[in-house]
Amino acid sequence: MTSPSLTDEHIRPLTSQTDRAHKASQAGSALRGDGVTTAYDPFREPLLSDPYPFFARTRADAPVFYAPVIEHWVVARYEDVKRVLLDPEAFSAANSIAPVTPLCDAAQRILREGGWRQAPALGNNDPPDHARFRKNVQRAFTPRRVAELEPFIREAVETRIETIAPRGRADLMAELIYDLPALVILELLGIPDDGVPIVREAGDNRIAFVWGRPTDDEQARLAAAMVRFWLYLRGLIDERLASPPDDSSGDLTSGLLAVRGGDDTVFTLDEIASVLFAFLTAGHETTSSLIGNAARQLLGRRVVWEELCADPSLISGAVEEVLRFDSPVVAWRRRARRDVEVAGVTIPEGAQVLMLLGSANRDDAVFDDPEWLDIRRGNASAHLSFGHGIHFCLGAALARLEARVTFDVLTARLPSLRLAPGYVPHFVPNVSFRGPVALEVEWDG
Repeated sequence: MTSPSLTDEHIRPLTSQTDRAHKASQAGSALRGDGVTTAYDPFREPLLSDPYPFFARTRADAPVFYAPVIEHWVVARYEDVKRVLLDPEAFSAANSIAPVTPLCDAAQRILREGGWRQAPALGNNDPPDHARFRKNVQRAFTPRRVAELEPFIREAVETRIETIAPRGRADLMAELIYDLPALVILELLGIPDDGVPIVREAGDNRIAFVWGRPTDDEQARLAAAMVRFWLYLRGLIDERLASPPDDSSGDLTSGLLAVRGGDDTVFTLDEIASVLFAFLTAGHETTSSLIGNAARQLLGRRVVWEELCADPSLISGAVEEVLRFDSPVVAWRRRARRDVEVAGVTIPEGAQVLMLLGSANRDDAVFDDPEWLDIRRGNASAHLSFGHGIHFCLGAALARLEARVTFDVLTARLPSLRLAPGYVPHFVPNVSFRGPVALEVEWDG
């Protein structure tokens, strides 16, 4: 069973798609709101630091528009984003983790000659094959397996807080938040702890490679790093096949191999590597951004932080509200399978579509007073930060668990925690992922 690799999707010239997009835009229906189409540039200020004022503007003035800077049609309102997510017959997910910036010849050659064979797996796979993947991954990635990780997560958080507690000041991203999801994923997949640098590098590289705007030289460097990570995963799978653990239920890698049972119609080995790749990269970056965003937003509201310290039962709701208010994934992608009308605008067949999840999550048609962070909001969980429909994030429960445990420990151990004076957040330029690079905090000793 073979599937197209990442290099087969989205590295082709985009001229025909762009021509169709511009022709459709001439009707003017996509260009409501003076300057919206040219104002959208997720790689630059002011959207890089704070995209939400632009999101509010486009919801009001141009809920569907064409963005020349990334050659995508952009969808901003909640119901329209939800509709795209719920319609795999009209909108393919095949481009969702393909490079936004088409790969140069050198990067394509490095992937090809390096043995890159990533297959569509979960988030970038369409029906009917998507059902095979999701069913078989869920056989190994069970709610019980997620719940069993809680003691490990709690110990990891407590250990790192114990290390920094006497100092009274730290970069919480560098010393706790960024590595925590990597450690959890390594534990889940059964990879030794010395794999943390590999996971960190893979996450950083993948963000720039897929959702960034790297130069040709940067693409070549990133492609080589992606190949190294791919070969590492394939080597791990080969090792498990040669020396399977006594208890195959102990980690997800062994669990997936057990589900496969030597049958390539269930999974090929490259497909298992593709699943591991998805867990190791998306599971790491999304969760670290979630926790970083939550810490920044909650600590920036002293009354809210003190409420959480006084009543830890509010933490789960606070995590859900931050997922809505400051999503770790502000945008996600699809490709139109045919001409499709959305909010009165015709998106042409073959066009790439960018769904502004962060905008949808602040749509006042769904959320009352959406620009206000309310940890008691009754419908906060209606956010679209984990997607919706058949591609709803399989790791959502694990991400929520990691965030909840982190704030359980932080509020109990460091109730005086606060943002350091003068702290200004910075973000990595890319289309989809949003979380602070650093989080300077202090507390009373």
